[in-house]
Amino acid sequence: MRYFIISIISLVFYASCATDNSIYEVGDDFIENNIQVRIIDTFSIKAGTFKIDSLITSSTNRILLGNVNDISLGSLSSKSFMQLTASNYVIDSDAVYDSIGMILNYDNYYHGDTTKIQTYKLHRILETVEPEEGDSFYNTSTLAYDSQTLGELSFTAKPNKSTDSLFIKMDNTLGKEIFDKIVDNDINNSDDFLQFFKGLAIIPNTTIGSHILGFNAQTTENTTGNSKMRLYYTIDDDDSEDNSYYIDFIISNAAKQFNEINSDLSNTVLKGFIDSEDIKLSEDTDNVIYAQSGTGITARIEIPSIKKLSELYENATTLSAELTFNPLEGTYDDNKPLPEALSIYIVDQKNRIIQQLTTVDGDASYAILNKADDEFEANTSYSIDLSDFVEQILFSEIDLNYALMIQFTDYTSNINSVTIENNPVTNNEIKLSVKYLNY
Repeated sequence: MRYFIISIISLVFYASCATDNSIYEVGDDFIENNIQVRIIDTFSIKAGTFKIDSLITSSTNRILLGNVNDISLGSLSSKSFMQLTASNYVIDSDAVYDSIGMILNYDNYYHGDTTKIQTYKLHRILETVEPEEGDSFYNTSTLAYDSQTLGELSFTAKPNKSTDSLFIKMDNTLGKEIFDKIVDNDINNSDDFLQFFKGLAIIPNTTIGSHILGFNAQTTENTTGNSKMRLYYTIDDDDSEDNSYYIDFIISNAAKQFNEINSDLSNTVLKGFIDSEDIKLSEDTDNVIYAQSGTGITARIEIPSIKKLSELYENATTLSAELTFNPLEGTYDDNKPLPEALSIYIVDQKNRIIQQLTTVDGDASYAILNKADDEFEANTSYSIDLSDFVEQILFSEIDLNYALMIQFTDYTSNINSVTIENNPVTNNEIKLSVKYLNY
C-alpha cells in the first residue's frame, strides 16, 4: 500500500483544533480515495500546575533530611521521624556503659549544594508513633518532640560514598538510662523499650539553603549500610582481645518511619494554592509548569479538543497519538539530571487520580526522555504514547473531562523537580500529534 501527500486541507474544531498538518490518501486501489490518513498536531493545550494535598512518605525505606532554596519552587525542608527497636535486650551484669549515638548511612541520594555545611539535631519523640488516620504517614504529618537536643552534628556531606556514614553522638544520660534498665531487666522486650523511648526525630538546620540527603532506613538488623541507633558497652573478659560490645536499635517497621516535607511557595509564581483543585495555568507562571516529588507539586496537561476528532467523519479510527514537551533549558545539568522517564496518570476535573496511563496493550505508559545530540541539548524532549488515551476519550459516550498528571516515578521518596516549557514565543509548546484514519 502506497502513501503520498496530496494536499493541505483546513479543518476547524470549534476553535480548538486548527489546521491539519498533513493529509495522506491511501492507494489507487481504493474507491475514489475515500480512505485517508490525516496527521493533526494543532490541538489546543491547557497546561498548568496543581498541588496534591498530601503524599505518603512512610514505608519508603529512606530517611530524607535537609533544607534547600530554589528560585522557582521556594524553600523546602525535610525532617524524619522513626520508631526504633532492638532484636534482643540482654546485657551482661558485668558490662560497663560506654556511649550511644545515631549512625546514618548514605544511600547515594542528594539534591542541592553538598559543599555547604549542614547541621542535624536529634530529639526525643513525645507521642506514640501512630498516624492520625489509617496506616500511613504523609509529607504533612508530624509528631511532637522534646525541645531538648539529644545530640547534634555539623558536617560536610559525602553522599557519593555509599560506604561512608555520619555518627551523631548522643546524650550519655539517655544512653546510661537505657543501659541500666536493660541490665536491671526493667526493659526486656520491645514493648518495654517503646514505653520508655517512643522514637527519634532528626531535625536539620533550616536557616540556610544547603542540600537534601537520603539515608538507608531498613528494618533488617544485619542489612549492610543500614542506619541505626547504637549503644556501646564493654565487658572485661580475659579470654577475648576485644571487649567492646553494642546493641543496635533499628527502625521497627517501615510504616513507623516517615519524612515530614515542608515547602514554602510564598515568594514564587506558584504561591497561594487553595486546594488540590486549584490550577495555576502556564500563562500565569512564566509559560512553564512544574512537577516536584515529595511536595505534591504536579504538572497537569489537558487537551479538551480531542473529542472534536469524532466529528470529522462517521467512520474513522486513531492509528497513533504522541504528546511531546520540552524541559526548560537551564533548569537541568549534570548535577541536576533529567529523569529517563516520568510517570503519567489520568486525573479528573478535580485532579483525582483515575488510573495510571497505559498503552493499547495495557502496559504502563511513561514520558520517555529523548536527549538532544548537540552539546547544548537544545532539542531535548519527552514523548508519551497517548494512543489508548485518545481512543478512550473519543469513544466514550460521556464527556470524561480527563487530563494528564505528570510526576516522578518515585515521587514520595525524594524532592527532585522538572520544569516543562509551554511557550508559544520560543515555539517550545506542549504538542499532541494524532495520526487519524478515515474510511
